[in-house]
Amino acid sequence: MLYLSQDYFNDLMVRMAHHSTAIEGNSLTQGETKSILIDGYVPRPMDMRELHEVLNYKTYVPKMLEDLRLKTEISLEYIQSIHAILCHEAIESVPGKFKVRQNMIVGANFETIPPYLVPTELENWRQNLKYQLEQAKSNDEMVEGICRQHIQFEHIHPFPDGNGRVGRALMVYSCLQMKVPPIVIPVEEKKKYINYLNTENLAGLINFSKGLQQKEIERIQAFVHENEQEFVVQNIFQK
Repeated sequence: MLYLSQDYFNDLMVRMAHHSTAIEGNSLTQGETKSILIDGYVPRPMDMRELHEVLNYKTYVPKMLEDLRLKTEISLEYIQSIHAILCHEAIESVPGKFKVRQNMIVGANFETIPPYLVPTELENWRQNLKYQLEQAKSNDEMVEGICRQHIQFEHIHPFPDGNGRVGRALMVYSCLQMKVPPIVIPVEEKKKYINYLNTENLAGLINFSKGLQQKEIERIQAFVHENEQEFVVQNIFQK
């Protein structure tokens, strides 16, 4: 049994907030994000939208940990709740509401699901993710299912805006739900990551994600406190 300290989850919160929002254009550095989320200090004048984008993770990550403790399953309502938190004061459309107009992904060679099909397609997506994770017998099989569904989530593109950060949050949640190292996409690898999505390169995304998991294990090891009782993830190093 491995105990993960609050320090690790604070570190995870900062990195999720920084990298996921930076992938979508947020200009705050990781140091500035840490200052805002951990130290409670805004280090310079900044765009309010960018400030709220990172601040929203201070609400989301504690909720994520509580949902993991309660073994909350991913549902349509749960996906909407993630969007409502992560997009609070950060997008022009209503946070938590599915799209009502067709949207597109710049440069993608596919069309997103039309609005009237979103609930049906997202329910199919949820059931497929659950089935693949339940049937998975190794970390590799879990990563394959999570990556396959991440690509599919971007195809559905259920919200007017903020789909990327919601999809990446679902990747982290699914990993922790299955007690394997979370996949945190670094902004430095944005071009590679976006290319995997746009070209539907599942094999590339899987190998990329497995490499990120190995780096995450190193961070987990650095924060491990064996007697810590704050949050428990068993068998996080399973293969």
